[in-house]
Amino acid sequence: MRLVSRLLEQLFPEACIHCEKQMADDGLLCGQCRQTFRPVEGENVMPGGQARHHALYYEAAAKSLFAAAKFSNRRRAQQQLQQWAEPSLQKLNGPESTFIEMPSSRPFLHNLLERSLPKQKIVRGVFSFARSRRGRQNKLLKEAERFQRIAEILKLSEAQIPEATTYVLCDDVFTTGATLGHAAWVLQQKLGLKPEQIQLWTLMYRQRLFEDEMN
Repeated sequence: MRLVSRLLEQLFPEACIHCEKQMADDGLLCGQCRQTFRPVEGENVMPGGQARHHALYYEAAAKSLFAAAKFSNRRRAQQQLQQWAEPSLQKLNGPESTFIEMPSSRPFLHNLLERSLPKQKIVRGVFSFARSRRGRQNKLLKEAERFQRIAEILKLSEAQIPEATTYVLCDDVFTTGATLGHAAWVLQQKLGLKPEQIQLWTLMYRQRLFEDEMN
């Protein structure tokens, strides 16, 4: 089946999913758009001492690739993003580390983690989102409003969390850090964890809409 699919792509190449002008080199992106990727690897300390790990900036072709993977369930897009995600996840995969999957309405994050890590290392259902009284989307809120909303709706569930030396909170996109930062704070307050026991990991970093106003 895959051989037939590749043959059809060669005979009838699709346009790039980002620019929609050039023919895609691999069925998704053209070479020019692929060059817009801006990878990020490393640590950035947040208040409380938590570090976050990123793979790509949420912009240009990477944004289109993410949309194709998460919202359109395109297998090839998922595979390409997994190639970015897996090395950084493996760096955090110590012998006594546990990965906590943040809630999502789509299966993308769950599938990404399961393909990159041993299943027994992943815990789901630790956090959930309640209905918000604030009608606007998180990305449209200013920083203080976003943190207030997350504090209102992010709830620690009754799911049992296994004992571990390091807990890695995982999400697909990082904007202000409100979600992961508050989740880390809740774990410290409710479970008595120390800041150095918590790591944060995200696949994408999205520049805030109001970032220029705050600088």
